[in-house]
Amino acid sequence: MPIALDTLAYARRLREAGFSEQQAEGQAQALAAAMTDTLATKQDLNELELRMDARFVATKQDLSELATRMDVRFAAAKQDLRELEMRMDTRFAQIDSPFAQVDVRFEYLERHMDTRFAEQSARFGGLLADLERRMTIRFGAVTVAAVGVVSALVRLL
Repeated sequence: MPIALDTLAYARRLREAGFSEQQAEGQAQALAAAMTDTLATKQDLNELELRMDARFVATKQDLSELATRMDVRFAAAKQDLRELEMRMDTRFAQIDSPFAQVDVRFEYLERHMDTRFAEQSARFGGLLADLERRMTIRFGAVTVAAVGVVSALVRLL
């Protein structure tokens, strides 16, 4: 809804201030046109809100899909680790024997695998932290872009 402007009263005040009839009417008409053309209406703001809501829904959907894909990948990684652990248990059972030398070798292999597993676990943790950081940065960028769009639209309106 445009702002109401009493152009007749405005023109009268300008004439009282020393403007000619033509200047006063021209000023009043120009001001009325500028206010009508450049100010946002409630409808404009409602339309902007609907567009922004749609963008936020789309962004939320994208993030949800990304989370789902990550869950699938993490589940697959966990399954791979379980299978590796089962194979390691099988191998350890095959190596195990009553001989002292074999027992010593088994202990060495067990320590070595624990070390390797700890290294891989730490690496996996680092990769997860890096992924979380990248997702946070991307979500921040999307948020900054959305705020920038809203700010630009507000300035334009």
